[in-house]
Amino acid sequence: MKNILKCECGGIVEVVLHNYSEIKIPQNPNSMWDYFELLPLEDKDNIITLSEGMTPLLKTENLSRQLGIKNLFIKDETRNPTGSFKDRPNTMAISKAKELGIKTITIASSGNASASAAAYAAKAQMKCVVFVPENTPEAKLAQAKCYGAEINRIPGNYSNAFNKALEATKKNNWFNVTSTYLNPYSYEGDKTVSYEIDKLIDVPDYIFVPIGAGPLLHGIYKGYKELRKMGYVKKLPKMVGVQSTGCSPIVDAFENGDNIVRPWNKKVSSIASGIDDPLTGYEDDGTLTLKTIYESSGFGIKITDEEVMNGLYQLAESEGVFAEPAGVIGVAAVKKSLKHNLIKKQDKVVIMITGHGLKNIKAVL
Repeated sequence: MKNILKCECGGIVEVVLHNYSEIKIPQNPNSMWDYFELLPLEDKDNIITLSEGMTPLLKTENLSRQLGIKNLFIKDETRNPTGSFKDRPNTMAISKAKELGIKTITIASSGNASASAAAYAAKAQMKCVVFVPENTPEAKLAQAKCYGAEINRIPGNYSNAFNKALEATKKNNWFNVTSTYLNPYSYEGDKTVSYEIDKLIDVPDYIFVPIGAGPLLHGIYKGYKELRKMGYVKKLPKMVGVQSTGCSPIVDAFENGDNIVRPWNKKVSSIASGIDDPLTGYEDDGTLTLKTIYESSGFGIKITDEEVMNGLYQLAESEGVFAEPAGVIGVAAVKKSLKHNLIKKQDKVVIMITGHGLKNIKAVL
């Protein structure tokens, strides 16, 4: 099998399965890899795992009462091995890298993905070359460094790091596991979130997802579409993409009724650095996420730094879950959506909590 990440035309490549009628969902899964038949790996011996996935879906009590919404759940991805949801795409992509005989991987990251990729590369005994923006939180870099990654700090924003990693990929023929839509195997790992939620509750009315480029949102929705093809669900959730007011190219496109996303050409300024992605040079990634939001009849919403931090403290103080700003932005988004009648108090809502608070500890000091 070839190392194919992009179509020859430059378009996004997506994995498609053709045997849904033959696949059975496991009854009592203990790992996301129990969904092996739905993931693009040929041999289980190539799985590189740190026991990721199967994170708790917590029904909030105090928070739901405070917000006035009865059925509010959080999918707590902080419980993954390296503290963020990025372990899902990286276990998938690096397992595929092993299957392809890859020796060196590279990644552009705002922090969480690089820490995760470095951990899985260490487990696989691969070299990991990381490109991060110069303002990446030290805690995230410390993780990647401890796992033995080569770290390159790039001046400017995330898009600069992305393009440097892409340049290095082409020059050295490395396997790029950047968690935009660049690697089609990566976001196959993201869709396992939907399988796990479906084991515990009926299809939510809304799923709130922090988005940079947005593969997590797209992956979750893709997973639900697969569940429908297999006959396990009849309806699909509405997907809500949440961005910061300091960098919101996808939400801006949604609010303007556009069909394409344009790069963010203003200064990037947000406390939610983990999702600050201007999409410069790869705005098609944002367009695919926008199309998914439209297809699901969902919406996009943007949140101020003050709202983000209020939500961070509210979740921690009400439910005992400590998340970083980018990972907790959905809490403020639910509150704002209720206020503006975008969702109803009787709706069943899941908030994706995507990264642990210790990832960006300076935000609360």
